[in-house]
Amino acid sequence: MIKAMSTTVMALSFATAMQAAEPSHYAQRAREVTEHIQKNFFDPRSGVYFRSATERKPDYVWLQGVQFSNLVAAARSDPATYGPLLQKYFTALDSYWDAKVKIPGYEAAPTRGNGNDKYYDDNAWLVITFLEAYETNHDPTYLTRADETLKFVLSGWDEEGGGGIWWHQGHKDGTKNACSNGPAAVGCLRLAKFREGDSAALVDQARKIVAWTASALQAEDGLFDDRRVVSTGEVKRGKLTYNSALMLRALLGLYRATGEKEYLEQAQRIGKAGDWFLDEKTGVYRDAVRYAHFMIEADLELYRATKQEYLLKRAKKNVDAFYEKWKAKPPADLISNAAIGRVLWLMAETETNAGQAFWQSSDKAGK
Repeated sequence: MIKAMSTTVMALSFATAMQAAEPSHYAQRAREVTEHIQKNFFDPRSGVYFRSATERKPDYVWLQGVQFSNLVAAARSDPATYGPLLQKYFTALDSYWDAKVKIPGYEAAPTRGNGNDKYYDDNAWLVITFLEAYETNHDPTYLTRADETLKFVLSGWDEEGGGGIWWHQGHKDGTKNACSNGPAAVGCLRLAKFREGDSAALVDQARKIVAWTASALQAEDGLFDDRRVVSTGEVKRGKLTYNSALMLRALLGLYRATGEKEYLEQAQRIGKAGDWFLDEKTGVYRDAVRYAHFMIEADLELYRATKQEYLLKRAKKNVDAFYEKWKAKPPADLISNAAIGRVLWLMAETETNAGQAFWQSSDKAGK
């Protein structure tokens, strides 16, 4: 009897060890989606990615940025496979970089220089993902470009309308948007870790951006409306997951940088209010995945800070649902595929020691 029990225990232990050695189902699914993107959207001639399965021209730069963030996460899991792809992609994105203007930045579409179609939000997303790339492989070119790009983003701030960063360099639509201000604040706080001499100034800049965005666009429930018309002060209503998600992350960053508990409480308030975005029947975010994946990322960051289980549960439910929908019929557009791949890689990292260690280090504020 004892021998039989010992054999059973040994068998179970062996099975458990084998299971632990194998990639999680999230990592397997992330690779599946990422390989699908590489096969169906990558343009070997330009080195960037096509817009869709039918529109075979380079996608706009903010959509390229989501795919870049997908490859950054993939490169942490499998540097041998995805590290070289990431580096080549970073170089290929130079086709969008306009170095000929006074304050260089990324144009919406490939450019020959001296362009005038730069969006501050597009550039802010790239700052964040380039800094993550730097933390992933410590290549200083990512840090340098993040620094350069943030300079362009912050040039979009002025005092018209009481402050805030414009959406577009030419003031298209005449608005200052949550989607340009939230990511800008996160970029400031993430860069502050690596720019010791400028750290305090970057934290102060983030504090100023967060204060303006909260005063101009935060609704009574804690979530954020989309944009404000500067000339009239009119707030364009409509709440999208990615706007509240980036403000949540900015508040968390300010809490880590300053120790002021109010920022953590405000981030938690947004986290709780995030249930408003869920479909009552499915428990899945109603927004398209191009927006909703940012909220999943915010859920995971807030979970790391607070260990509140509802956040991890909400993130998992959404990631599982997005993958199942992808499996039934992969989307035709690049960004939807890239967003799904990204959150699958992030979810896989919640289950590995290496993934947890990376984000524990990444979330730390600078000195």
